[in-house]
Amino acid sequence: MSRRLQPLTGDAVELLPSPCRSCLAWELGAASPSSRLATAATVGVAGGATGSQAPSEPHVRKQAWVSARVQDGHPPGRIARVDGEVAGYALFAPVPAFAPRPALVPAASPDAMLLATIWVAPFWRESGLGRLLVQAAVKDAIRAEAPAVEAYGDRRWLERGCTLPATWLLHEGFEVHREHPRTPLFRLDVKRTVRWAESLEHALEEVLGALPRRAPQPVREGGGLPRGVPEPQRTGRHGAAPSMPPPSVPAPPPRDDPPRGR
Repeated sequence: MSRRLQPLTGDAVELLPSPCRSCLAWELGAASPSSRLATAATVGVAGGATGSQAPSEPHVRKQAWVSARVQDGHPPGRIARVDGEVAGYALFAPVPAFAPRPALVPAASPDAMLLATIWVAPFWRESGLGRLLVQAAVKDAIRAEAPAVEAYGDRRWLERGCTLPATWLLHEGFEVHREHPRTPLFRLDVKRTVRWAESLEHALEEVLGALPRRAPQPVREGGGLPRGVPEPQRTGRHGAAPSMPPPSVPAPPPRDDPPRGR
């Protein structure tokens, strides 16, 4: 099984499931689809943008938004493929690239990378694709010199919207940054993540350095074992070591007793 991530581009929008392909909730502040449930038949089956399509169609506007981010040098997400099949995608970009959130929702930090949403096909869930997409967002945050990756979590997530499950974000290392009864803002500190990775690598080097290093023993000419290495114990017919014969005990010397009289 081969897993590969590719940048999210305008042409790649056609590969997304139909609810995500036409959703502009994060990009332009439009209403999100009522459901994100999609079968394999709805993934990547819509036709591309043609001259007969009106520019106001949602997926055409989404393509234009994604293409603008790509032209700025920052593709706003990744598409995950497993054995060539589209298995998931993530949408993330610097906070100013997205539409402002409603007033009742905690505001994201303007210098952070916002992980807007992640979608994974039902067949590929619990296979690590979600974590792989989070790692891609962290890497982009490092390249953009953003201090953190932020995401909105839903405490009552039922797969009816674009917001990620709050429990899953906690499991992936995010912490609550700004509270909200339903959709708090979570944050993953990039510097702390990098320091943890560096300390783990340093600890591994220390452990490996503390292990005893044994120099290879030269082999004697003729194929024998090196000096000081005991010969392996040979086994008998049934796998057990043959019993050694008891040591020979010398016979006692003949006794020179005087002859008995009759």
